[in-house]
Amino acid sequence: MAWPWSSLGCATSGTEQITALRIAIVLALLSSPALAVQIPAGHDVQSAIDSASPGDVLILEAGQHRPFVVDRPLTLIGYGAFLSSDVQSPAITVRSDNVRIEGLSIAGVKRPSEEKFKYYMERYQGGASGGASGFSTPATASGPLRLDLPNAAVLVFGSNVTFENMSVRDAEVGIFAEDLHDLFIDNSKFQSCKTGVLILRSSSVSIINSELIGCEKAGLNASNSRSFTVTGCRAINNTHAGLFFRNCEDIDVIGNTLSRNSEGLVFWSTNHSSAADNRADLNYYGILLADSHNNTISRNILVNNRRSEIVSGFGVGMSIQANSSYNLVFKNTASNNYNGLEITENCQRNALCGNNISRNTHGVRLDKNWNNLIYRNNFVDNVISGYDNQTRSIWNTTVGNHYSDYRGSDGDGDGIGDTPYTIPKGSSMAADYRPLVRPFTGEIDPDEILEDIKRYARYDPEEGRTIRVNESGAAIRYPARRGPPVFEENAEIERPPFTPVL
Repeated sequence: MAWPWSSLGCATSGTEQITALRIAIVLALLSSPALAVQIPAGHDVQSAIDSASPGDVLILEAGQHRPFVVDRPLTLIGYGAFLSSDVQSPAITVRSDNVRIEGLSIAGVKRPSEEKFKYYMERYQGGASGGASGFSTPATASGPLRLDLPNAAVLVFGSNVTFENMSVRDAEVGIFAEDLHDLFIDNSKFQSCKTGVLILRSSSVSIINSELIGCEKAGLNASNSRSFTVTGCRAINNTHAGLFFRNCEDIDVIGNTLSRNSEGLVFWSTNHSSAADNRADLNYYGILLADSHNNTISRNILVNNRRSEIVSGFGVGMSIQANSSYNLVFKNTASNNYNGLEITENCQRNALCGNNISRNTHGVRLDKNWNNLIYRNNFVDNVISGYDNQTRSIWNTTVGNHYSDYRGSDGDGDGIGDTPYTIPKGSSMAADYRPLVRPFTGEIDPDEILEDIKRYARYDPEEGRTIRVNESGAAIRYPARRGPPVFEENAEIERPPFTPVL
């Protein structure tokens, strides 16, 4: 076998990074028993695939290549190689398990719906001549035409598929994958697509060290999927969500940068998942949970989330909305947002614990909820530390929160103020009865938070029972009102509810 030294050497690489990658490829091929086949630019990749044996390596030389379908376990490597997709004609279709594709660049298409309709009408045969569906099937499709597929640059229908060092731009969808498991995307870039990556009904998906930039909808959109990890990625300047998960479970979003999106990260009807060590800035919502349960949001940096699409300067570091429950939010930093953290719209048994909340217009905003815990947080230099409207939430357990504007004393030196801290704004007339005179710096145990929720979140909205402070200082006490509550009508507070546009 003749080795393709000319396509792998330093002279054709152009950069030190590409040179190093190609040297690594050569070393890997030298140690592999698989056949390596070199494909010059403009030659028929599909014929090479059709002639290959499982496990072979196909090396695409730098230059333009035609679209292809991978229907057997192969490795395709193409640093400097590029392809173009067309309306309903992806550049790459993967229909086999155990496929690896590395180094390719793809230009996609974002055509309006009438182009898609025209595509299918041109291929409609009518009656039996087009098969049961009445549609003809192009040679590159390897299956019947489907009306529900987007104009994707890459279609994936196999499991244990890896994409590495890929670049996709200007596609309706960069990579579309459905009904698979073990998909791995590493060090790849999706730019100016409508949706960068779209995943449906899949499991064991990992996206690491990749970029999702300038997409018209979402950078990543995953639905009905589980066991999903997104780590070390950058989702920037996407018109709607940077990362969007709907009807998912067991999602881990760790160490990502989420910037200049409408929503940095969205968990929508997504449960038993986590978001940790992310940075969300300059979004309308940094992190948003809606109708989601049993999630942990920890150690994230939520700063400068202020936008002007709805209300000038409005933005939220993290928001829990729409009947969400048992979400634990701890050890986050929320700074210089309009609302640092908020819980709205019939949520219960969520906990905000041990967060540093500073220099926001409202540190924490609660609206129309009950049985949420807010304790051990540090409120520093916020315009208004707390807003509590139409809720029955708990601002202290055995200890409350630290407020930089607390003016009470600590006569017995136990670290707890002698007088309550009245929550400054809202109709609930809430108070923290055990304010901390010094910032909280201790550790947080999620299991202890769950025990606190079980112990203190016992307000029954149907019976109207209000928990009283007992001898240990636990829980909540609200003074009885002599008239109906006063509702806030300030447009800067009562804004339109969030509705995803995806």
